[in-house]
Amino acid sequence: MTSQHILQQLERQPDRNYLTAQELGALNQYVGSLGERVRTYRQLREWEVNLIQGLVDQLPVEVQKDTRALEQSIKQTILILRYAALGMLVDDANLGHRRLEGWLPTMVTVYQTHTADVLLNRALNQQLSRLLSLSQFALLKPALESAQQLLHNTSQD
Repeated sequence: MTSQHILQQLERQPDRNYLTAQELGALNQYVGSLGERVRTYRQLREWEVNLIQGLVDQLPVEVQKDTRALEQSIKQTILILRYAALGMLVDDANLGHRRLEGWLPTMVTVYQTHTADVLLNRALNQQLSRLLSLSQFALLKPALESAQQLLHNTSQD
């Protein structure tokens, strides 16, 4: 159970008993990691433009030529990163997946961005694992993978 769910449950049921030892442990772990989460979120916010530009510059020329698909793929990658960062910050690994699932698969199909999406997101994961500390990347990775799973699911349709 995530800390977010523990707090929501506590808010909805104020007449319930105190939190269990397990719930307190999860909440304590989240609170203990909050400083690292905020630092990571700030870094991602500050690095976003240069990070994405660097990823785009590394794409093969044939992918860069389809500007319509590339522009859409860049927008999608930015939103995946932002939702992953927000999910990491609030300790909700599935936040991005829930917010993107209603429209991202459709955009991948309509704009035919699959190739650019796969390349950008693979490079994004590699670059983030280099730029962030191990603990920062470990905090971000579940939310990032959850959001990116939509791209993998789209490619299997």
